[in-house]
Amino acid sequence: MCEKETAIGAPRPPRREELGDLHRVIAVCFGFQGEPQPQPQRRRARGGMALRESRIITVGGKPVSHIRITYNWLSIYGMRIRAASLGGVCTDPEHRGRGIATRLLEHCIEEVTRAGAKLLIISGDRGLYLRAQAVPGGPVWSAVVRRGSSPAASAALTARAAGPDDALTLARLHQREPVRYLRSADFFASMMRNGHRQPWVLESNGEVVAYLSMSRIWGIPRTAPVRALGEYAGSRAALVEGLDAVLRAAGLEEIRLGFPAHDAEMTYLFRSRGADLEPDTIEGHTFRLLDVPGLLRALRPHCAARLPARAVRGLTAQPSGKRICLRLGSEEAALGLSEMGALVFGGPDAPTIGGDLGSALARVFPVPLPLPGFNYV
Repeated sequence: MCEKETAIGAPRPPRREELGDLHRVIAVCFGFQGEPQPQPQRRRARGGMALRESRIITVGGKPVSHIRITYNWLSIYGMRIRAASLGGVCTDPEHRGRGIATRLLEHCIEEVTRAGAKLLIISGDRGLYLRAQAVPGGPVWSAVVRRGSSPAASAALTARAAGPDDALTLARLHQREPVRYLRSADFFASMMRNGHRQPWVLESNGEVVAYLSMSRIWGIPRTAPVRALGEYAGSRAALVEGLDAVLRAAGLEEIRLGFPAHDAEMTYLFRSRGADLEPDTIEGHTFRLLDVPGLLRALRPHCAARLPARAVRGLTAQPSGKRICLRLGSEEAALGLSEMGALVFGGPDAPTIGGDLGSALARVFPVPLPLPGFNYV
């Protein structure tokens, strides 16, 4: 084969004339062949999004590897933290095993770091991401709820599919959440118009008091009556009581829950009903630190709420070669990026650190994370 046909290109955004080949690669990798095609208006919107957000590597001038980048602000107890998300990571099966995906991932990590993101949310948990020092994180409680397994909701609480007219209501409910993505009113309006993800609302006496979304589970047929919890907002009591009503309205038999462990009210309500809760991390995602000193600065109000003033002023984190050096007074600990990530994000391999430094870190971390939900990439 001639050199031109095997030449590996540099990472870059796709060109409009490459979108057809790129979409075919994505369809092959994610098993989308044969699925209904979106309407022309939505296809154009997707094309414009791909030109802005996608990064590719070509071989012989044809796209063979893809990653999508989005940027978001997280609001964690009122603190704004810049985050980047990566998804749609795929490589043409004929070009795997050549380090192409690794090269593209490294490029994207460098790009989002230069753009000022403090942390990275990756849709995926395979070895490619773990080798790039991403870690599982976001402690959750997991459980399975089957239709008919809990008492029926009161007559005053009903479930229905949300429609475009509910966009503002959903935005208001979401805005009240203490740990969330920052979203505009246009975000919900656009989502509802496109019908990309279907939220369900719970109403009491004609007022929407909560919503939730559900997503398909990879590896389970799309037609199976099983879904996973995507996100939720609003009254926890209504969500727990009305879950069976949502399953019935949606024609489902089962929902697999994974709700944040920091949600004490949801935890209490499910345990009071005898639910078997298992500790886990956010399903199908990994997280990577990008700018540890910058993240710690953004978390300063969080630290001030949990630490004595002297510790807030004295706690520092600085890169030292390939490690992060944490200091408090005369104490210090040097952690690799994966270790630091497990500490910050609440991963299962979080290191144990002693002394006053360890005590301070245990008060501050893990940082609560929102479920990806409608911001899934």
